[in-house]
Amino acid sequence: MKIKNVELINNDIIIHKMNHPSCVTSFIRCVNKCIRHKVNEVSIVLDCSQDSIFPDACVPISALIKFYPSIYNINFSVNCDDDSYLRKCGFLAPFDLNINEIQNLRNPLDKIFIFSEEREREGQVANLVQSYINCLSRTYKCAEGVLDGLIWCINEVMDNVLVHSESKCGYVMAQYHKKKKTFVLCVYDFGTGIYNSLKNSSHKPASEIDALTLAIQEGVGDGKGQGNGLYGLYEIVKNNGGRLVISSGHSALMLKNDELQKYESNVIVSKNNPCTTIDFQLNLSKNIDLKTALSSFNGFDGFDIRIDDMWQDNDILRYDVFKHSAGTGTRIAGEELRNDILNTIKRAQSPIILDFANVRACSSSFIDEFLSKMIVEIGLLEFNKLIRIENMNSLVSHLFDRSTALRFHQNVSNKTDNYFL
Repeated sequence: MKIKNVELINNDIIIHKMNHPSCVTSFIRCVNKCIRHKVNEVSIVLDCSQDSIFPDACVPISALIKFYPSIYNINFSVNCDDDSYLRKCGFLAPFDLNINEIQNLRNPLDKIFIFSEEREREGQVANLVQSYINCLSRTYKCAEGVLDGLIWCINEVMDNVLVHSESKCGYVMAQYHKKKKTFVLCVYDFGTGIYNSLKNSSHKPASEIDALTLAIQEGVGDGKGQGNGLYGLYEIVKNNGGRLVISSGHSALMLKNDELQKYESNVIVSKNNPCTTIDFQLNLSKNIDLKTALSSFNGFDGFDIRIDDMWQDNDILRYDVFKHSAGTGTRIAGEELRNDILNTIKRAQSPIILDFANVRACSSSFIDEFLSKMIVEIGLLEFNKLIRIENMNSLVSHLFDRSTALRFHQNVSNKTDNYFL
């Protein structure tokens, strides 16, 4: 017999998987059944492997465990291994960080964050967005327009919660799926829902599904903003060939394979809290044409405070290698810097100075992965045109020269071997 992803056995809710929005629906059904039968103490058993946990189910269920006791007479006890992915990602205790903590966070992926009106006065959302972008810039050499498109998408989705939902906080989580080269992000709130937000506006949607369909059109809002947040998100995801799910109340829209599908069978927590989920994924290897996606407002140039801080008076970027590295001893650290440099040059459309002033020593594998591979990848002429190295000491310079010579020798040998095949 096939095991359900989420099932209720006696007073235990057993969660086997959190890999689909249907898991959230099943969880709500289980909890609502307990409430109807006046079961006040419920045990939640987490039986999930890491590869069966995605943000579109993990974030809402984590948030609901916190929210249900505030509106119903029900208490949860949660069984979770101390070293499990769910424990580490903040499933039981989502991260509520101030801006200094966010700025010192090197990897914001695989973590559930709470963002709130109170923290937003400090600039919490902007710093979380910057943290995601910085991390992705180090993780993968993204296609044209992807990182700037993500700045728009993440900012708008999180800002919508604080501006339109009438909820004081929201929950967000992102993952990077290496095999598929996709970035996945989910935002969840307990607010009034999209239909209630729009029903008193000039648009007056007739139903929840009408409200969702209106929300992805240009200029449609509740009067508290320009009404282009979900419209821009929809257009960017569509341009990338990604996936988008907007779920609010009983209804949902899904954009997948360039087709828009509608659903009207969701289960809700309460009439006063229809809740909203925005879940999207972008392919990091596929270009996004922001001028086309956001053509009605002349495209979008994503403001990146980190790149802005690199600009010099002579219209060139200065990149502090030591400041941006996670160390100078491993290939992983070198690969992260190589990705970051290539992404930064592409986005800024400018040459860059790599400042090694604070790098006293490094390993051969680090400098090979960072610079020597970069020269082979983009070519020596392009490297010399775009990249200038300053303040590299003699030890690091020797390792750089040696690893680059070996790289070129290996590259020539490979080409010669292939020629005689």
